[in-house]
Amino acid sequence: MILSHKALEKLREIINGDNTDRYRSGPKLVEFFNRLGFRDTYGQGFPSRRVYTDEKLEQINGKPELDKCIKNTFSVIDYIDNIQELDQLIGEFNKYLAFDKWQVIRNNDEISFNKLD
Repeated sequence: MILSHKALEKLREIINGDNTDRYRSGPKLVEFFNRLGFRDTYGQGFPSRRVYTDEKLEQINGKPELDKCIKNTFSVIDYIDNIQELDQLIGEFNKYLAFDKWQVIRNNDEISFNKLD
């Protein structure tokens, strides 16, 4: 799946969790993206969280890692105490994905994708 710049921006906002209870610090972002195959370390000279996440999303756009990234972002187990919040985030993200002809679907604990016509 290849996503537009706007969809990637929205995904970055959700991943970074700015101004939410789901805020990811620099080290947590490195950990998140390293689960997708990167081998980054957090330390002196690390770019801003925004720049880092944008760079990583651009690198995986159009690759299988992007699907895995989206599934990890909306992992149901991370929202076990607030499924309503998860569904709201998926709904917000789907507004952007619709322009790329995709949709994220949550079926119980499984996240999948639907290609729109």
